[in-house]
This record gives sequence, C-alpha cells and structure tokens, in this order.
Amino acid sequence: MRVGPLVTAIGAVLLALALVGCEPGSFLSEGEGGERTGGHGAGEAPRQEQDPVEHNVVEDDALIVVDDGSQVDGECEGRKVVVTADDAQVVLDGTCGMVRATGRGSTVEVGSADKIVLVGVDNTVSYGTGDPEVVNRGRDTTVHRGGSAAG
Repeated sequence: MRVGPLVTAIGAVLLALALVGCEPGSFLSEGEGGERTGGHGAGEAPRQEQDPVEHNVVEDDALIVVDDGSQVDGECEGRKVVVTADDAQVVLDGTCGMVRATGRGSTVEVGSADKIVLVGVDNTVSYGTGDPEVVNRGRDTTVHRGGSAAG
C-alpha cells in the first residue's frame, strides 16, 4: 500500500483550507453602524483608529489613566486615581482618595487628596487644598500645593 500520494493529497487539502480567505482585499472589518466592510487590499497595512482614551478606566471607586498622552478633566468624587500613562494631563476637581503617578512626564492636578504616591519619572502632582500624606519614591518628581483644580 502506498501512502505517499495520500499524505500529499491530505496535506494539499489542509493547506488550501488554511489559506481560504487570505487573498488581498478579503479582510473584513466593522465599519460605522456595525456593518461589515472590506478592509485593506494588497500592499496596504490595516489601520487602527482608536479613541485616544479608549483604554482608560472610570469606575465608581477608581479612575485609572493608562493611555499615553491622555487629557482627562473631570470630578474626582472621592475616587482613587492611578496614572500609569506617559505624558498625561489630568485635572480633577474635588476630593480624591489616593493619587498615584507611576508613568513618565505626566501632570496631575487634584482639588485635594488623602494621599499622593509618586513612583514614576518626571511627574508633577499638585493639590489645591488639604494636607495629603506624600510618598515620593519617583525620580525627578514633584508634589506641591497649587494647580488649577478646584478643591
């Protein structure tokens, strides 16, 4: 019994199944309104258009800024604030719980905070009122009273 041609035929079928839909122009992406549209063609790279703050997390008890270059303005409402993004600009009016800056080159302004923790590089945190506990383990980081956030 000769299995060589049988193995070759099975391999060809598996290869064909694996390549179905891989020809240029067959990529489908979701367009506006949820409809499926044709994607990139031959020689074009797929484009990713994202909201610049798509990955930031806003919950009842925490605000987590992760997208580099984010600009966040709003009310703190007693939440914990964590800024892991680089080059973020965060201005939060009102009272915050703990404020932590772990990214690089970010500016965080809060009305007031219970505690401020810096462990990133080149970050600045300012608070409008109060006397927060400050833990500064960062490099070239500063904490000071002031800023534009309302207490």
